[in-house]
Amino acid sequence: MPVCRIEAPPGIGAAAKKIMVEQITAAIYEAYHIGSTLIILEEWAPENIAINGRLLSENPRFQEFSAKISS
Repeated sequence: MPVCRIEAPPGIGAAAKKIMVEQITAAIYEAYHIGSTLIILEEWAPENIAINGRLLSENPRFQEFSAKISS
């Protein structure tokens, strides 16, 4: 069984997650033709991630992105 792990910040709603996992599952099936696919969605808080010594929660580009997906 293929396993797909997605680590991302929180913010997208359940409807968007449903569409995403359906599309990912279809793409994996197309490549492997195996009936079952496990997808693990792990959301991490932006204050727990740092890039180049700067918390993601303090990054203006991330704040802009976060505002877009929250609306």
